[in-house]
Amino acid sequence: MKLFLIFLIGATSLVSAQTPGRSKVLEGNKLFTEEKYDEANNAYRDAQLDNPTSAVIDYNIANTLYEKKKYEEAIKLYDKVSKNADDPLFQAQAYYNLGNTLYRLNKWQESILAYTEALKLNPEDEDAKYNLEYVRTKLKQNADQQNQDDQQQQKEQPKPSDYAKKLKERAEKMVAAFQYEAAHDLMMQGMKVDKTVAAFQQFIDRIGAVVEIAGQK
Repeated sequence: MKLFLIFLIGATSLVSAQTPGRSKVLEGNKLFTEEKYDEANNAYRDAQLDNPTSAVIDYNIANTLYEKKKYEEAIKLYDKVSKNADDPLFQAQAYYNLGNTLYRLNKWQESILAYTEALKLNPEDEDAKYNLEYVRTKLKQNADQQNQDDQQQQKEQPKPSDYAKKLKERAEKMVAAFQYEAAHDLMMQGMKVDKTVAAFQQFIDRIGAVVEIAGQK
């Protein structure tokens, strides 16, 4: 997923020739194209000292953070630019890059929202359209796979024997009498005798959690 980058700042309406920090931004852009991301970040930070309210500088710093895999920091700046930039197309680019960064952190639902916002501001953005559909497809595939895994797990779950069922009934009576530790021990010992007791694993886990919280073990 490529980033939208702003390199030709002098040729855009976002930064004029008289804008404070322009030369340092251009220096940062050159370093960025050379993949010298630490140096580019330093140049942008220097430019920011001269022009602390520049959305373009924030955006370019975010791009260096993205390339350095500092995604959480990049997200904060992309989010700031997407909300505060005056130019709608620039806002759209920030939302697009925000979507890419969220995707890298496996925050897929949030990345979908970011791409959607980008398309509201720039409906012709083919990259945002593609990424939006790509992430939606990935989410659906994951959900389908999870359903398959759950169904397979249910098929593989052993059917409890009569012994296992009676054991659970005894454990349930103990639980009703607040004898959680005894109930948990009973089920764990029963599992050593009869593997089908594992059919009640969720029940055993719940009792174990109560025992742990109560500090009885």
